[in-house]
Amino acid sequence: MVNNSRAFQVARYAVMLATILVAVLMDKTITLGWPIAGATVELLVTMTFCFLFNSWLDGFLSTAFMGLSSFIWSFPFANVASQNPVISIVPRLFVGIIAYTVYWLMLLILGKVKNQTVKQTASIVVATFVGLIANTILYLSALSLFGDNYGSLTALLQGVAIANILPEYLVSLFGVSAVVLGVRHGLKLGLDGNNWKRAQKEEIIEKTEEKL
Repeated sequence: MVNNSRAFQVARYAVMLATILVAVLMDKTITLGWPIAGATVELLVTMTFCFLFNSWLDGFLSTAFMGLSSFIWSFPFANVASQNPVISIVPRLFVGIIAYTVYWLMLLILGKVKNQTVKQTASIVVATFVGLIANTILYLSALSLFGDNYGSLTALLQGVAIANILPEYLVSLFGVSAVVLGVRHGLKLGLDGNNWKRAQKEEIIEKTEEKL
């Protein structure tokens, strides 16, 4: 029986938030002393959650939680710019939706591809790339528009963020699809991540037939 209760869903999203919080903390700890923390681990973890359960809501919440995590950790790590939620949170509210939309469109475009592993991998890689681009553009745009009060710090943050792009992108582009497909296999979600949804529909059909 598939556990689709509200308590289970809340617990699942709580685990998502906790995992992303730890990922952001890891990045900040690793790059302690830098003007801006790298985001290699948090992007890998966040983008994995974005596609893992093949859900619009998961796509939205994954990057929203990333923004919230950056906001929370900005205080103990004295990251002044990220203490402004318009910079740390608001841009990330759109990233997950953009990435998941591209994933969905890629699945439609590759609809005739018979090899599901190739189809999923290609869709996740392209969607991850677009999501990373969206995150960079939206974050730097918010930093430019609302970070004027920080003077030269804003320019420094932008420069370091751009310098971090290559390793962050490479890790996510090569890692997200592998992690997503691996975890889907481990959780028995199916290659497309929809096994739980299919099982839920079957349960509803069975219950309806029993009542009849």
